[in-house]
Amino acid sequence: MAGEQHVGEGALTKAIIVDGTPVLFRVRGAPEGRLLSYELFSEEELPDQTAKSAADQISFFLSLDDNIRPFYEIAEKDPKFYPTVQQLWGLHHVKFSSLLEISCWAILAQRIQRPIAQRAKRAITEKFGASLELEGRTYWAFPDYGRLRQATPSQLRLATQNQRIAERLDSLLTNFEDLDEHFLKTAPYEKASERLQRVKGIGEWSAQFILFRGLGRMERLQYNMKPVTRMMEAIYGPGKTLDEINGQYGRWSGYWSLYLWGSSMASRLEEEDGDSSSAPPSSSAAVIP
Repeated sequence: MAGEQHVGEGALTKAIIVDGTPVLFRVRGAPEGRLLSYELFSEEELPDQTAKSAADQISFFLSLDDNIRPFYEIAEKDPKFYPTVQQLWGLHHVKFSSLLEISCWAILAQRIQRPIAQRAKRAITEKFGASLELEGRTYWAFPDYGRLRQATPSQLRLATQNQRIAERLDSLLTNFEDLDEHFLKTAPYEKASERLQRVKGIGEWSAQFILFRGLGRMERLQYNMKPVTRMMEAIYGPGKTLDEINGQYGRWSGYWSLYLWGSSMASRLEEEDGDSSSAPPSSSAAVIP
């Protein structure tokens, strides 16, 4: 989502589509650091229900309802990892803003260079999404299903410049209503994964990615990528396995993964900046639990 929102002066500003209406929101941290406030902007006055839906979507996007203290209690008993938690204290899981957006990204980013995938996503957003302007800056909102389902296969092929990806996006749009977001959020993990894999182009890894980064299903770690192995070895030394992490952290395994990646990113930023005291946080939405 790089470049799709503005972060600065203690605030995050981003455009979304809510109940078919483009809405721009700005979330700001209070000086004392324990509260967040938000503003909504739109071309026309928002109905109360749409405003409430927008607030709910912001909260879900930033995982503001996650009570992560149980995760901290487990991590406190993990002396090799707990310094990582202290480094990122208060970090909540920043998801993709909708199931449709992350599902599209899971398809766009398969076996393709990230800049190319980002260009394709941008093309889809500008063709089928919506934009709002605020303070001289234009914000684009990724299309909702009502807008994107109007896309023809030829339009998807033109936007992505890739026949294979266009076919898989078309499969997603054809089957999207059957995915049932409520089911994906609440069903047993294996059942939810199976439901997602009905879509052409979404395999086991992509299904886990969608459940984790899009819907906040934090209770399972299955992937075993080399970067994760290297980061684990840097903290625990050789021999630590994801099975052990799953057993130790249980339903909070996803948060363990989030903090692992966050720590690596923070270290990278410190190296690039050359001064750890001025390095920015690893996330645009770190809040106190």
